Amino acid sequence: MITIDGLKELEENIETTIFEGILKLGYNKEESLSIYYDLDLLNYLLHTDFQTKEDCLQNLVEFKDFVRPRLSIIGIELEKGRFKVTVPKEGISYIYKHNENNTFLKELIDTVKGHTFSLEDILGIFKKHSDNFVCETIDNEEFQYVIYFKDKALDKFKYCFTFDQMGGYYHRLLDYSYGKLMEE
Repeated sequence: MITIDGLKELEENIETTIFEGILKLGYNKEESLSIYYDLDLLNYLLHTDFQTKEDCLQNLVEFKDFVRPRLSIIGIELEKGRFKVTVPKEGISYIYKHNENNTFLKELIDTVKGHTFSLEDILGIFKKHSDNFVCETIDNEEFQYVIYFKDKALDKFKYCFTFDQMGGYYHRLLDYSYGKLMEE
């Protein structure tokens, strides 16, 4: 059974992920957008333990009803073993307007777009929004640094950065995804 907290957490994840995409690619009020989830990540976000994709898919009808007032009629289907969540243009418009004040993510995306940013540039953005953040050097073949706010109300993601001769790159990960990556 999906709890209200699980419903809210999945909606928030969809919203912030799509907003990040809008900031990277631009806002087109006529487009719908789709994102993909594996079963384990959906279980994490929903606070559930669905054993099969089919069982999860059946229970996501409740989620579709929950988000309808804000995201309109979303589509959820299995595609190549993953859950494809499609938010129609009405929902995209809501997400865009609802997140207009997310200046942290806007500033971060604007900075990383050209790949010519430095660690100091990123730390300056974090510091502008709170002194209460962590920057760690990590031992991982994909990333050199992980930076995140201690206060999850500001932003609940971990930002993993790499700098090389081609410039700087980042990935935005939930604690769950970050933990899985570090286990590999």
